[in-house]
Amino acid sequence: MKSPTLREIAEKARVSISTVSRVLNDQPGIGQETRDRVLAAARELRFRPNAAARSLITRRTRNIGFVAAKGTVPTHFVTASHPFVGIEHECQRRGYHLLTTFVSEEAMRSPMDLPMLREQRVDGLILVGPNIRPSFILALHHSGLPLVLLDNLLRGAEIDAVLHENEEGAYQLTRHLVQEHEQRRVVFLSGPEEWVSSRERAAGYRRALSEAGLEPWIVSMPETSFESGAMAMQAILAQEPDVTGLVAVNDATAIGAAAACKAAGRRVPEEIGVVGFDDIRWAPLHDPPLTTAHSFGEEMGRQAVRRLIDRIESDSTETEEARVRLRVSVKPVIRRSCGCEPGSD
Repeated sequence: MKSPTLREIAEKARVSISTVSRVLNDQPGIGQETRDRVLAAARELRFRPNAAARSLITRRTRNIGFVAAKGTVPTHFVTASHPFVGIEHECQRRGYHLLTTFVSEEAMRSPMDLPMLREQRVDGLILVGPNIRPSFILALHHSGLPLVLLDNLLRGAEIDAVLHENEEGAYQLTRHLVQEHEQRRVVFLSGPEEWVSSRERAAGYRRALSEAGLEPWIVSMPETSFESGAMAMQAILAQEPDVTGLVAVNDATAIGAAAACKAAGRRVPEEIGVVGFDDIRWAPLHDPPLTTAHSFGEEMGRQAVRRLIDRIESDSTETEEARVRLRVSVKPVIRRSCGCEPGSD
């Protein structure tokens, strides 16, 4: 049996076609009596929702774009609970499709030339990670397209963002090294200073050292990889051999730094305690197993989708609704690399 048209439902319920559309898309602003009458008419006429027809009425595609910089996705996908899973599941739950694209440096120079935008195939975007150029983000923001940043934040720009509890996580790990293991010469390996994760994790490290009356020692790197961690640690050991502890901005950097310690004949954790951040899949498999902060990436992904869909389906304009900053907690995971014995957590 052919599904009735919105006009047929509107005539039976004695309302306008736009009212039928709002009710069937669960939008606000319709009285309960009218809503009940429309739904009763739809049931009686055996209405079956059709995604294509619905998009013509609402001018929505029910597609969400997932955008990440090329070469950076593995840092998110190797976590035990990564954002993409939460994004995908929440999109399915809310009746949206997920379109994925990875943008190069060249593509970031012309944001509106992305096929999914040029062809108007998405209702909004989730922009993932700190490697996406601010100019790219701001151009999309000024176009009026709903956006949510994931693991990123622009200073001074009113754009919704979902972030880790970066500062508190780094504070707890650093405090553990300083208080539980009495480390007094602790270095922090940071990513680029313009990344919010670098700034906030460095702030947590500084706070823990300040409470202990110790001087901070921060080494910034242009990227946060195994290779950059190894290179930075090689330089530190050559210049400052008295280092006794290391807090790394992420696990890949921490594992690279631990490898450099081993190559230099410095034992982890007997001589240098090492902690990371993120709890990637390799963290418990490393020798010694890596103490780190477990990030709940799947929950971050879910929160990002919920906020974006709220923005897409809201009747208010972009400027009328306040921006939100959602924080998802992290959990310290104590393993042997910091100096603790197995089972001590």
